[in-house]
Amino acid sequence: MDFLKSTIASIAAKTNSAFPYSIGERIEYQNDTIWTVYHGTRRTDNTACTIFEFNIVENRTRVPLARNASKKLRTLMFPGVIKVLDTYETENDIYVVTENVTPLDVAIQNRKLMNNESIRWGLHTIALTLRFINVDASSIHGNIRMSSIFITDSGEWKLSGFDLLTSTKDEDPIIYTFGGLVPDSGKYASPEIGKGGWEILRKQPHHLLDSWQYGALIFEIFNGKFTSSDQLQSSMRKQIPPDLFGPFKKLVQTTPRSRASIKQFIDVGRDDSKATPGGGFFRSDMIMLSENIENLSVQSEYEREAFVKEFQRVKDKFPPSYLRLRVLPELVKCFEFGGGGPRILSVMLDISQHMSPEEFQVAVAPTILKMFGVPDRAIRIALLEALPKFIDSMTNKMVNDKLFPDLLTGFVDAAPAVREQTVKAVLVLMPKLSDRNINNDLLRHLAKTQNDEQPGIRTNTTICLGKIAHSLGPNTRSRVLTAAFTRSLRDPFVHGRNAALMALAVTVDIFSADDCASKLLPAICPLLIDKEKIVRTQAHKTVDVYMGKVNAHAASMPDLNSTQPLNSAPASLAGTPKPADGSDGNGPEGSWAGWAINGFTKRMGVDDGVEINHGVPSPSAERVSTDSSLSSTLAANRLPAINLSPASSVTRPSSATSSIGFGSTAVAKSFEPIEDNDDFAWGGFDDDADTTAHTVKPANTEEDDWASFDEPVRSVSVPAKSVATKVTTTTIRNDAATKRPTTSTKTTTVNRTTASATATKSLAPTGKSHSIAAHKNRKKKESMFADTEAADDDGWGDGW
Repeated sequence: MDFLKSTIASIAAKTNSAFPYSIGERIEYQNDTIWTVYHGTRRTDNTACTIFEFNIVENRTRVPLARNASKKLRTLMFPGVIKVLDTYETENDIYVVTENVTPLDVAIQNRKLMNNESIRWGLHTIALTLRFINVDASSIHGNIRMSSIFITDSGEWKLSGFDLLTSTKDEDPIIYTFGGLVPDSGKYASPEIGKGGWEILRKQPHHLLDSWQYGALIFEIFNGKFTSSDQLQSSMRKQIPPDLFGPFKKLVQTTPRSRASIKQFIDVGRDDSKATPGGGFFRSDMIMLSENIENLSVQSEYEREAFVKEFQRVKDKFPPSYLRLRVLPELVKCFEFGGGGPRILSVMLDISQHMSPEEFQVAVAPTILKMFGVPDRAIRIALLEALPKFIDSMTNKMVNDKLFPDLLTGFVDAAPAVREQTVKAVLVLMPKLSDRNINNDLLRHLAKTQNDEQPGIRTNTTICLGKIAHSLGPNTRSRVLTAAFTRSLRDPFVHGRNAALMALAVTVDIFSADDCASKLLPAICPLLIDKEKIVRTQAHKTVDVYMGKVNAHAASMPDLNSTQPLNSAPASLAGTPKPADGSDGNGPEGSWAGWAINGFTKRMGVDDGVEINHGVPSPSAERVSTDSSLSSTLAANRLPAINLSPASSVTRPSSATSSIGFGSTAVAKSFEPIEDNDDFAWGGFDDDADTTAHTVKPANTEEDDWASFDEPVRSVSVPAKSVATKVTTTTIRNDAATKRPTTSTKTTTVNRTTASATATKSLAPTGKSHSIAAHKNRKKKESMFADTEAADDDGWGDGW
């Protein structure tokens, strides 16, 4: 029957366009009132509400009570009074629409949420409301019971049941005439009314009835329902807390003169002095903090600090809904306008952990995004440290469009603490950032912090790059990370080098085998003999990882060498004599040496009087022209010109090696000069190279700039410039008198063209000059990170 009535009422409300609310399911509770309560929603925005309905047709005698309640609820404004959204009256019904509430007797059944602390807090709220009605409004409520008290979504207790609310100044007070029409009025009436009727209230202080009914409410909350007023004096009342029991007895005195007023009850509850028996029951943490929360924005800094400290200690005693809906808005307002500072932010975020992302985006996110733009370093550091607590509740659009642009200013902040926290925050932001923000603005600023004057910031930047490596764009990450990590390998800060090694070890899958062999391993290997043990240890581990990848790749490569075995000489050299030392040249060392020397002699077109036919005529008459041609060829290849006499023999590998210099490191490097690789020109990285080698290194044309990875590689044309270089020429000729070969050496000047004047180097001197040059190179490398403003010409950000 109730369901049918609810359905009919809902249909009637929907058909009436003037009533902008939808009536939902009926709320079942201890309904000893004239109202039927329903769940409802506002049609415009689907806001939840509660609808009180009074049926005029079925309760015509009680219509004055319903109309009085509707009128008083609209006019009486107090925090402890239930909030009215709208009232509406038709020919058949009277509707009162309020905020979404739950009846007290329904909520109190959940003892986990409704503990003694919460009950004290609620009783305190109702007592303050009754004091306002009795003292400030000079009125009598007259209908205090559990069915008149409701709990909001925030957990606060609100007073309703204003059917008999009467002002002593009214011409025709309704309570004197219609007091007996309220359901169960005799059960909650004070003893004097039971004897003399409701008219007796005209001759008594107007607080007496409300004091008695408030005492009955305390009894009913702790002991359950009662049937008559005699039970209020029974032993069942001992279930009331001891500190509350004494003041409770003052409220339920049968003699009106001995009965305490609500105001006196509150004063005793707040007095914690030993002179007042049973006092202090209203001095709980919840009550004290709930009163201060409303004045938080106007409190001094000292008072605010004390409040936050105390609130963090007892916040778990409050209902989560109260923290979320009542405390949090006050904290947000204080943080934004009252200068609450980092401590208020910490409490805000702790409370917001219980909120859904949608609620957070409405209640907290706008203030946080606004505070990121405030030039307060303490606030910025607090926001960055707390970023993991709220980043998941923000949408990607909020992060990319609003938060990230303000966060970028932290990379260039003058305070090192802000820069460091900004670098650490990158890891938290990565899942929310767009590819454009990652591969453009973010990398450009990380390039600056990796060159920071603070070693800790440089180290953290390297760690950050290692962790976000797989989130970078596949077309750029290899080049960016190669430049960044190899640069960190030269950091004078031990932990910076160690971080680079560890980052390289965990990102090995990003680099190709060619990069591992040609760029990364040469940069890692010097750290195998680093002066710090932790660096050496990590360097060995990293080298093992990269060597494993290089070896695996080499094993999978096809064999493009000749099918002829390496331990056998080619057919063209079948007539070559054995070495002078008697070895057959087929051993591992003899075979290799024979191949190298014989092949080189073959290429030179030289024989020692032995008829070796390689398809090229070698008469004695043509040796002069051959030597001249060979000298020209070697000069063009930047090698010393060598004139060979007939006395030269390939049967002496040791002397041939010494004369030709094939085994010399200097001559070998002259044959294969270091190429100018754009991705491996690090300025100062090759400072430790062997300065005794007679090698002319190419110019290092690329800056150490991994932030400019997205620019196309441009070829730079450098005007050719002729440079005079001294070349030592060794000539072997026959002495006319002894007919034995003699050797003479002379120094000539050869003009040759280089790619750049700055890249041309003269042959390394010996002795003291070489030591001075090596010392300068070492000094230059050690000061690479000492003064980044003056010495670092990399200009990482200039590439953008």
